[in-house]
Amino acid sequence: MKYEQGAELMLDALRGIHGKFKKLYGQAAMRLDDDTYILSGGTGLLSDINEDNLVVCEISAGGLGEVFNVRKDINAVIFGITADMVSVSEGGSNVRTALEDLAQLTGAELKVLPDASPENIIGALEDTSVCLVKDMGGIATGSNIRKAVAGIQIVEKACEAEIHGKLLGGTIPIDAELAESYRREFSSDYVNRNEQGKIPFIGFEEKEFELRGQLIDMGRELVKRDLSYGSWGNLSVRLNDHEMLITPSSMDYFDIKPEDIVRMDINTLEYSGDQREPSNESLMHAALYRKYEDCDAVIHTHSNGISTFAACEAGFAAGHEEVRRLVGDTRVTSYARAGSAELAEAVVETMLDTHAAVIPHHGAVYTGPSLQVAFRVAEAIEIRARNILDFDSKPEDDEE
Repeated sequence: MKYEQGAELMLDALRGIHGKFKKLYGQAAMRLDDDTYILSGGTGLLSDINEDNLVVCEISAGGLGEVFNVRKDINAVIFGITADMVSVSEGGSNVRTALEDLAQLTGAELKVLPDASPENIIGALEDTSVCLVKDMGGIATGSNIRKAVAGIQIVEKACEAEIHGKLLGGTIPIDAELAESYRREFSSDYVNRNEQGKIPFIGFEEKEFELRGQLIDMGRELVKRDLSYGSWGNLSVRLNDHEMLITPSSMDYFDIKPEDIVRMDINTLEYSGDQREPSNESLMHAALYRKYEDCDAVIHTHSNGISTFAACEAGFAAGHEEVRRLVGDTRVTSYARAGSAELAEAVVETMLDTHAAVIPHHGAVYTGPSLQVAFRVAEAIEIRARNILDFDSKPEDDEE
């Protein structure tokens, strides 16, 4: 890869670290080829890194070069620093995972390294793509820079949950065996889904084409508004009385094209074989459409404030009577494995008198008469969650 192309890819991915509520400082590195990599100098805001901060380094020299040289599957490394990351790492002990997206990356425990020596990093990354370094912050790696960016944001989110979750009685770890199964499935199956080449564009009726475009736009907004990271989260919309359109599994929202959106029968869950594989949570989406006739859109997020409540298996009341009337309290579902029929049933039961629910250890789900309304509900509830947890000083009137 030429330097110009690599620098553009790297800077574009780093701009996705918005720091809307907490600033993420650190360094980033990305492999160019077998001999060189790009490294950002200093430890400034990751989102503010520009081409003036970039240098080209030889893989034969330096600690990061050693990591790239030993691990040919790693093409990007990010060091991230926030106060919460440092606080969580201070004790030096590994941290039990309380969120499923972190468990997918690292299993039952988030490792805490004694220092950032290349040998420690390489050793830790044998069975994970993320870790913490004592008193320093976090490390995330990936086969590309966008995956590394998503990884460091998920580590940041998990550390925020550990710190702010104390207000809710503390996080509740996921069963260790279950957490390890999430990691195995993610590395062996999830990351390989929808890896086939382009899906042929057949052409769609005007209404369907418009809805596919809305799903793509809203998916990108999820990432831009810090409601989800990478390929986590999912969206769907009712197409007609027996079909829905849903985002594909394991695809970056900025890579999805209209033809990648999956049309699925909400009763039989069937979809044609020439389509992408649908979201892992398609059972939940379909169940909501079958149960609630006024539900025409479903959005599932993994946002920071909501994730703290999810890690603590807690819900919360609406902040204003008008919000309670229009949306309802944000109730917590019973726990069930991600993507299971049991989780779909738990969500349907919980959504009986609300449009927002926390899924333990997972995230949140929102419903509405349109994608636009469901998205506004998701934003309002995330702001409410952050206010309760004292993430920021935004006034609760923003929920209006």
